[in-house]
Amino acid sequence: MKTRITEKQLRRFYRLLSVRMIDFNCGKLCAPKNNGIPTCCENENVVPILFREEFNWHGKNGRFWKKITSKKKAIKKMIEESASYYVFSKCPVPGNCRRSKRSLCCMTFPFEPHVNREGEVLGLVYTKYSTGDCPLVGKPRRIYNPLYISNSITFWQELFDLYPQEEELYIEESGKRERRAKRQGKRIRIFRRG
Repeated sequence: MKTRITEKQLRRFYRLLSVRMIDFNCGKLCAPKNNGIPTCCENENVVPILFREEFNWHGKNGRFWKKITSKKKAIKKMIEESASYYVFSKCPVPGNCRRSKRSLCCMTFPFEPHVNREGEVLGLVYTKYSTGDCPLVGKPRRIYNPLYISNSITFWQELFDLYPQEEELYIEESGKRERRAKRQGKRIRIFRRG
């Protein structure tokens, strides 16, 4: 299989996303209600997805992530139907990891890109997979670091150059989001640069 993300690109992506999203540890807001583990770190509810090159890169730099094994039918089905460049993983220290060891998926949660038909990342929106348990969902823009938002948009745009299938996926998701908002008479909350 062709390598898509080089080590140099991975280092760049991690630099872009190393900027703190917010100026407090949001895990401290939800962990007390969830047996001390932040909701987004609980491997039974959220299954981190790493790109194959990212998974291998972490392995070379001190094993941290492990491939997930699950008896749950839903998770098995998700793994079987996923793109071949994904590695469904398990975090061995949920709620207690260093930012540099997190996956790109973890570093972008609870956001995903909102993309126009041409593939341009217009901004970030809350991921459809973020639950009401995440204390960040619905918070005002002012709590988010503007540099994090800008860097995340850059990250997604550059990632799409490497993985056109991801771009197609998010174009489709963004179109569905727009149609749903229109039907409901709502505006989409998009976090844009600046």
